[in-house]
Amino acid sequence: MALSSHMSRGLREGGLLVLGAVAVYLLMSLASYHAADPGWSRSGSGDKIANIGGVAGAWFADAFLFLFGYLAYLFPLIVGYSAWLLYRGRDIEARASRRELALRGLGFVLTVTAGAGLATLYAMDPLSLPVNGGGVLGDVVAKGLVKSFNAAGAALFLLALFLAGVTLFTGLSWVWLMDTVGRHTLNFIGWLTARWQPLRENMAERRAQQAIDAEVEDAAADIKKKKLK
Repeated sequence: MALSSHMSRGLREGGLLVLGAVAVYLLMSLASYHAADPGWSRSGSGDKIANIGGVAGAWFADAFLFLFGYLAYLFPLIVGYSAWLLYRGRDIEARASRRELALRGLGFVLTVTAGAGLATLYAMDPLSLPVNGGGVLGDVVAKGLVKSFNAAGAALFLLALFLAGVTLFTGLSWVWLMDTVGRHTLNFIGWLTARWQPLRENMAERRAQQAIDAEVEDAAADIKKKKLK
């Protein structure tokens, strides 16, 4: 039996609140990761847990950072995005074909895998992550590619896969993005030029007027000296 519009809206809002809270909790747990906390890859020091999410948050952060490195931060974003889709009442299964869903899933896997490999190669590790910036996944992918293609080839290949994965997963067009950024950049430069030109002319007029005033003062001083003589 179909639910009333009021009940359907209430369920969507409830789902938004619950999934939104889960997304925020996961993000807080990742952001407050501490190497001394007990977790999946280590037993911890036994002291007070520093993770804001408590024991569960410490275990989640350790497990996902161990496996995916900094790419673990994508998972709270996915949960938050799912909450937004649920609130808007979109039935993904009904609107998208299985092929499209498969391509989006492939895009997400490519994004996480290639991003983890890039993070292993280039990301700094100020947080003392369990493995490195890309986790176990990035370590395996990066080392395998570097062995076959060297660092430069591996980075180029991973970057191409990462951009392709983002396109498949989100539908973002990099050509459109570059065109938009370039257009707005040119518009901003034109705006600055239009504002700078009158300002430069005004400054030139002021300098010219100051030079004239200085010449007039010098002439007046010379005349005054001549009169005193």
